[in-house]
Amino acid sequence: MEQGVDLGALEGAAALRERRTAQELVAAVLRHGILTGKLPGGTRLVQDQIAAQLGVSRVPVREALLQLEAEGLVRMQAHRGATVVARTPADIAELFEIRAVLLSEAVRHVVPHLTDDQIVRLQAIEERTQGEANMTARMQLTRAFYAVLLERLARPRLQAMIEKLEQEVERYLQSLERPHLGHGHIVAGGAARDGERAATLVREHLLHVGERAVERLLALREAAAPQCQVLRRL
Repeated sequence: MEQGVDLGALEGAAALRERRTAQELVAAVLRHGILTGKLPGGTRLVQDQIAAQLGVSRVPVREALLQLEAEGLVRMQAHRGATVVARTPADIAELFEIRAVLLSEAVRHVVPHLTDDQIVRLQAIEERTQGEANMTARMQLTRAFYAVLLERLARPRLQAMIEKLEQEVERYLQSLERPHLGHGHIVAGGAARDGERAATLVREHLLHVGERAVERLLALREAAAPQCQVLRRL
């Protein structure tokens, strides 16, 4: 890498080696470096260097870079290889704002038509989420919650836009430990079959999540700044 960041020394790299496939390891370490600002926008990601630093072959490195490109974190270019996409806090905030608009609109359409079975499943997922401390598991439960909530959304273009945006947004949540804000109020709005109220609750909830995610990322980047300055001088 141009700035001399030792990926193997990044926080969590050793633990990740023990429990992930090579591709997952590379993607997770690079993602963490990008989100925390240790690999800032414009950084070239050289496959040979990454493979050597993480002790893997080039094949999982390329697969991981393609995965990160699909997530919007990396840009692959002919004759230049991979570079980190520059994303400002304002860019990230905008992603969360668009997510809130799209999801609240979808919720407005589906909530009046929720079945009793859907409400029961939403309540069960929320109860499990409240008792779950593992961040990855909580994110899976959140995906399941919105999948149930929107399973009768008969708007394929809106659904596709939401799914694509969710992939982008999720990457800014994946490395962040944060208290679960709870979906209980959304379940209550759904149980009342009040589409407008549920849409408002979802929008407020998602905007709050976005604000906290951006704040946390800014804090991580500020904490990483001294280390980045040292690495650049090496």
